[in-house]
Amino acid sequence: MRNALGQFVAGHTGNAGGRPKDEHKVAELARSYTLEAIETLVELMRSGKSERIRGTAAQALLDRGWGKSKQEITTDSSASFIDALEGVRKVVDARKAEAS
Repeated sequence: MRNALGQFVAGHTGNAGGRPKDEHKVAELARSYTLEAIETLVELMRSGKSERIRGTAAQALLDRGWGKSKQEITTDSSASFIDALEGVRKVVDARKAEAS
């Protein structure tokens, strides 16, 4: 049930049925293609038409086999962890401003 502004009234939900029951089946179906997907990535890595395709396939295989590499943030010894986080926030904010 919604109010005049289109918002849900307290005590009512827009998803009374909950999550779809077949959601886990979609993931299971996707996982059933794992071997074929890996074989495809290997084929692309070995004989892709461009270096970009081969590199992307190789990176995807490494990420799935070994996990994505961690990104390390380093600062000079005089800066605190909070200062480093503030620096990261400024970079993110600047990139958002450039994008808009």
